[in-house]
Amino acid sequence: MIVGTLIGQIHSSVRQLMLVNLLRSIGQGMLVVDLALYLDELGWSTVAIGSVLASGGLLGVGLAPLIGIYSDRLGRKPFLLFSELLTAGCAVIGILTTNPIFLFIAITLSGFGKADAGSPSPCAPAEQAWLASFIPTKERGKVYSLNNAVSFFGMAAGAMLAGIMPLWESYFQGISFYRLIFCFIFLTSLINAMIIFTIREDKVERKQVIEEGVRNQEKKILYEENVAVIKLAAINILNGIAIGLTGPMMAYWFSVKFGASNTQIGGTLAVTFFATGMTSIMQARLSHQHGTIRSIVIIRFIASLLLILMPILSSYTLVSAMYIMRTALNRGTQGAQQALSVSLTRDMRRGFASSINIFSMRLPISIGPYITGYLFGLGSLALPFYIASGLQCSFALLYGKIFCTYDMKVKSQVSSG
Repeated sequence: MIVGTLIGQIHSSVRQLMLVNLLRSIGQGMLVVDLALYLDELGWSTVAIGSVLASGGLLGVGLAPLIGIYSDRLGRKPFLLFSELLTAGCAVIGILTTNPIFLFIAITLSGFGKADAGSPSPCAPAEQAWLASFIPTKERGKVYSLNNAVSFFGMAAGAMLAGIMPLWESYFQGISFYRLIFCFIFLTSLINAMIIFTIREDKVERKQVIEEGVRNQEKKILYEENVAVIKLAAINILNGIAIGLTGPMMAYWFSVKFGASNTQIGGTLAVTFFATGMTSIMQARLSHQHGTIRSIVIIRFIASLLLILMPILSSYTLVSAMYIMRTALNRGTQGAQQALSVSLTRDMRRGFASSINIFSMRLPISIGPYITGYLFGLGSLALPFYIASGLQCSFALLYGKIFCTYDMKVKSQVSSG
């Protein structure tokens, strides 16, 4: 009810893009639970499964900056259309064949199996920049948080659907329920492409600044924007490593430390996604009432302190509850953080700013699991959590210190507007 009321007040194009995010995130939630299990059933080794997931992540990280920059020049809509059509094509491969080479290519190109929360990686910079063009600066913290909430609700729905998919298998004689997931993704990708096609995009006139502005003033603005983007990227490295130290290895940690089953872990993830959506709604209200930066910093401090408690607790029930609470708080600020990244530059450079933000987060995330795997191999199941907590506390401190003036600038823009 609350979400519906808030979304009803949003620009119609933003609502359409949020619907795209919702449909996309349902499929992502299904594959987060079932893709690795499917590949294991096909006889893939753990090394092969890890390699294909890593390949998809690295490809997304590598292409995101290029797509962000070129989307500023060519428009955001073409990249999102291509992303949906590519996903649909990769889903067709999943439907038609179990050939490991074709599946490896499809998973790598599409990013299947990643918990991207509705993000069209590597085209996320284009989507985030396009969203910003429809939203006033003072509303971005709220709207991006709501978009984040919708995405995580979709992930939760997808995770629950994945859990009951085996019950449907008897109705589809001879068709694996894993392939039914690819059928679902194929259909939703085509629907998303049709929705995106109907959204109008106004091209940004890049020459206007050169013709009307003073060259020296333009250089000054560019310098200030670049410094702000670089500062954000620098502190994102701390957060990215912290996420990589814990997030990707949590299922393994639950299994080794507590002997948790796949069903228990899947249930925990579904509840986590739902709780994150609720936290994102709370973040939307906090951003609107108390400012984007202040609300992010407070919540991130609380989440980093909860992380310390996880390796200390001895019960899976308590630890999973702590994990749900901590992850919901941590990832619930994701939308507000995206709102900041697209507000550091003018519209003609938002794809660039968003791509640098994503790159500086996801590259360190890909490094974290290697460090955690090494420490786990030494028998230290607690040290990665303590390191991650320290890094995220540092991130929250620096985030608040560096961008403390952002909320004041937004208020001044509103009052002067």
